Amino acid sequence: MVWFMWDGKRRFKTKQYLIWFKLLIKRLLRQPAYLGLIVLIPILGYAVSVMEQSEPGGVVAAVCVEEGAWSEQITDGLRKQEKDSVLSYAFCDDEEEAQQYVMRGEADCGFVIPSDIEELVSDGDWRKSITVYETSGSSITGMAKERIGGVIFQLYSEQCYENYMGQISKEIVDFAKSAYESHLVDESTFGFRYISSDRYSQYNSDTDDINDTVVFPIKGVFAVMIFIGGMCGMLEYDRDKREKRFLRMAPNVLTFTVNVWVSTLLISVAVLVCLWISDGISSCGGRISIGAILSAWNVGMWLSQIGRLIVYQCIIVIYCGILGILFRKQEAIAAAIPILSLGSLVCAPVFIRLAAYLPVFAVLEKLFPVTYYLMM
Repeated sequence: MVWFMWDGKRRFKTKQYLIWFKLLIKRLLRQPAYLGLIVLIPILGYAVSVMEQSEPGGVVAAVCVEEGAWSEQITDGLRKQEKDSVLSYAFCDDEEEAQQYVMRGEADCGFVIPSDIEELVSDGDWRKSITVYETSGSSITGMAKERIGGVIFQLYSEQCYENYMGQISKEIVDFAKSAYESHLVDESTFGFRYISSDRYSQYNSDTDDINDTVVFPIKGVFAVMIFIGGMCGMLEYDRDKREKRFLRMAPNVLTFTVNVWVSTLLISVAVLVCLWISDGISSCGGRISIGAILSAWNVGMWLSQIGRLIVYQCIIVIYCGILGILFRKQEAIAAAIPILSLGSLVCAPVFIRLAAYLPVFAVLEKLFPVTYYLMM
């Protein structure tokens, strides 16, 4: 008899929670601002996809490699770096052309690499020999220096290796040089790159870090929209708390969690569908094909995307909980929503990773939940 009574109470409590859940969804769907947020998702997705298909942006560094022993190798090395990077190079015929690029604002900085760079590297005085031009607001000069230096030192390491091995017999030298080119210079010995079927992943290597490329802004923009939805849920909770609407049904912690989670849930469903459609359209070269869209994701891909969104929803709930402690008033929360949304677009690697230019952004990007979704 006691068991039946307890089971009846449990069923009654479950029914209450289901009714509560439905009421929260209905209340959200009746709000024009929230509906507008959902409608914005496909519109923004289309706008960002158009931006991705247009001519890629980025920053330019003008480079003049004077004719010499390493000129061709340096040029080829820098061209390889341009792939999947926001930093591109404008190769100039002479120093004056590189200087004009910077003066006209067509390049953020300029470099002139002398013809005898091979000898200067061996003497250890190569840095002072490279002429650098930069604008007053240049922010990528440091990164460009590192990349140019990386190409030069790769050539220098090859030369040192060849000189060292030259002391041994010719057969061993030929074998060692072939092995060096096959297993060290091509980055196959110490460099690892994981290929994923998920085109929305921003992982670049085994370092578990986001690269400095403009990968897929659609995912970042959608992540910001979900974040905004979660913060809107905080406003709903504050109203329910003041009116003591669900006080008898659940404690404040559970009420807060459900309000924020439900607000992210509906937007996440819209995001999931838009990502699926976008992937299908991309797979058939930008043309709309029902068959391509339906077959764009397999079961594993669906589960992977849903799992990432669920984890991201949990991150937002925790993040909003911290914000709720910091901003106790509804007015403060409402004022923080546009600031945090803009901060997510700027600091998090949505369109570009600013941490590649200014190290301080490597810390700032960790302060926004959008970054963690882009790392999944």
